[in-house]
Amino acid sequence: AACVLTSRVITRGNMVVLQEQFFIDAFNVFLVTLTAFVGLTTALFSRPYMRIEAEHGRVSPAQLRLYHSMYQLFMATMLIALTTNNLGLMWVAMEAATLSTVLLVTLYRTPASLEAGWKYFILCGVGIAQAPFGTILLYFAAEKVLGAEGVGALLWTDVNVVKAQLEPAVLSLAFVFLLVGYGTKVGLAPLHNWLPDAHADGPTPISGVLSGLLLNDAMNAGVR
Repeated sequence: AACVLTSRVITRGNMVVLQEQFFIDAFNVFLVTLTAFVGLTTALFSRPYMRIEAEHGRVSPAQLRLYHSMYQLFMATMLIALTTNNLGLMWVAMEAATLSTVLLVTLYRTPASLEAGWKYFILCGVGIAQAPFGTILLYFAAEKVLGAEGVGALLWTDVNVVKAQLEPAVLSLAFVFLLVGYGTKVGLAPLHNWLPDAHADGPTPISGVLSGLLLNDAMNAGVR
């Protein structure tokens, strides 16, 4: 489906669907394809890997169900964050990704994995909590120019059109909040302390998707 979507965007141009709530362009469609590819290959790798972990007694059947369900939720939130045109929905998707990956990092329930998950939750939770303040400031600045009510001033395609008319002081303040918020997810120093523990103490497939997907999606959110 991601490859078909990429072909469609390349041949026919950008897509705005579902009442302008989702926007696909030549940049994020390749990230969608990358996310789908890494997600698929990691899911295929996860089955034998987690079966061996279960045979060695490291995970229970309940933990296996938790792993696979949270993995699918994580993939869904990543794809939503990449394709949404709504800046508020993008933040919700990134927050949902944080919550789902906390459960994945702490899957083994060992002291080390619980510590890693707690550190990940605190740093990324506090960090991503700054992003809505930046989003709200951007909304008010855009609403003043667009005169849009409801979610209209949150649509990236509309905000991008009037970006030169937005109040510079408000944009600068919004930039700081958004940089701290999404920069924590990207792992920008000095907000990167969660990265080593989360990669070392969580399941190996989760380390792969954290590196290959979560950081890229957070960077995409910050770039927007």
